[in-house]
Amino acid sequence: MPAASLYEVNLAQRSGSYNTCRTALYDLAYLYSWAFGKGIDLDELLLLGRGLSRPHIRSFSAWLRNRNKTDSGQIPLSKRTSINAKLNSCSAACVWFINQFATSPGISHRAIETQILANSQKKAWKEAKLKSPKNNLAPDLTEQEISEIEAFLNPENHNRIINNDLAFRDYLFWRMAIEFGMRLGEILAMRISDCPSLNAPYFRIVRIEEREEHYHDPRQKPPRPKTLSRDLGFLFDNTRFPHLVSNYITEHRLPWIWRHGKRVRKLILPHNFLITAQNGAPLSIRSAHRIAKDIREGTGINFYWHIARHAFFNRRYFEIAAIKNREEYKAKFDDLVWWGGWSDPDSLGQYTRRARADRARAPLRILQNGAREWIALN
Repeated sequence: MPAASLYEVNLAQRSGSYNTCRTALYDLAYLYSWAFGKGIDLDELLLLGRGLSRPHIRSFSAWLRNRNKTDSGQIPLSKRTSINAKLNSCSAACVWFINQFATSPGISHRAIETQILANSQKKAWKEAKLKSPKNNLAPDLTEQEISEIEAFLNPENHNRIINNDLAFRDYLFWRMAIEFGMRLGEILAMRISDCPSLNAPYFRIVRIEEREEHYHDPRQKPPRPKTLSRDLGFLFDNTRFPHLVSNYITEHRLPWIWRHGKRVRKLILPHNFLITAQNGAPLSIRSAHRIAKDIREGTGINFYWHIARHAFFNRRYFEIAAIKNREEYKAKFDDLVWWGGWSDPDSLGQYTRRARADRARAPLRILQNGAREWIALN
């Protein structure tokens, strides 16, 4: 599959994120499987910059639909979303090959003709997508669920049969996620030098490309913060920071080793990452997901690390939504966009929709004097 190999190089150069590259190539593999079954030389179509014809795209879409139908012939919403994601991914790949390899008899008109072909390809792929209702509310944790996870992970409660170092680490991980809304990759990529200190009482989120030249992550699949670089201070009066992180660094981060017949702490690690595995290596993404699985099994709550971020921003936006002064609201909204590390304010859309949905669940106070009735319907 020479075309796929070439596309992989492009993805690696453009993104640098292992997961992004893996997902795009995984989706493209579906297109190769379909083409193989139909006897179509996909490499030739891509490397000649032709893209796929509309009948080919419709056939591929139908092939995906048939693979995901239930016994009753229906396609669940989650499967529709997955199919559309694959179609989007394959569309992006085809358009990239068109822009790279499409030819034209007239060199002066190549750019225009290539753009026309690329736009036509995008439209054909868009037409093949399945209808899927857009109810993009951010997932959430209830206050009760947050309380249960807090109690489950707190090392003082001894709810888990693991050593105290790991229990303390997992609790720190949880508090960074729920109290600051940090992403999984941001926590895993956090270095000791990015942590709060007496002179700088805040966490520093630093993008990989903005780190020093000699920066090195020994993990096979290094986490990459996707958000903008920023500093995050403490929001709550009952915060456990900075003592939680300083206690972890001094008492629990370093692994135990045997030296001269005695069990002692290894005093120096060959890296500066905050969150470590039991052997002292930087914690891997897979290991972080195993901690989330442990939380699910221990509490019965459908927990994953990103839902902690959602829970944080759902609550922060709900507070902002109650501000009546528009200038104050705009300032707080912009602050929240900065806190989340987003470059586009629309990224908060799922939280604004969640806030509306939560308000709609309560009896509405509409119009005159906040009466609990809708006067227009009397």
